[in-house]
Amino acid sequence: MEYFEKKITYLRGLCDGSGFDENSKEGKIFHGMLEILDDMAFMLETFMDDEEMEDLEKYEDEDGENQPIYLYSFICPSCGEEIDVDGETMETETEIQCPVCGSDIPMGTENTDDLKF
Repeated sequence: MEYFEKKITYLRGLCDGSGFDENSKEGKIFHGMLEILDDMAFMLETFMDDEEMEDLEKYEDEDGENQPIYLYSFICPSCGEEIDVDGETMETETEIQCPVCGSDIPMGTENTDDLKF
């Protein structure tokens, strides 16, 4: 839970330092949103396995700042499995193998209109 917890703690600090009283209209909104973020972080981390959490953490740059994560979804034409691919893989690979059935799935800038399935 450390990944999301750090981000929410930072936002909580900004909220507390904003000078809005917790009982003001703005304070109630900010604190309500932070509670929702806490709940969402708990739910995400409950359903994500350790490998997925490590994938999130590897997108930090040398200053510890998080870089945006762009995922692209593909549907395997053979078995229908949905596969998520990060931006780096999209740029470097022309095809990937389906982890379920092993079929090749074309990627990148290749013209998929010309492919026969």
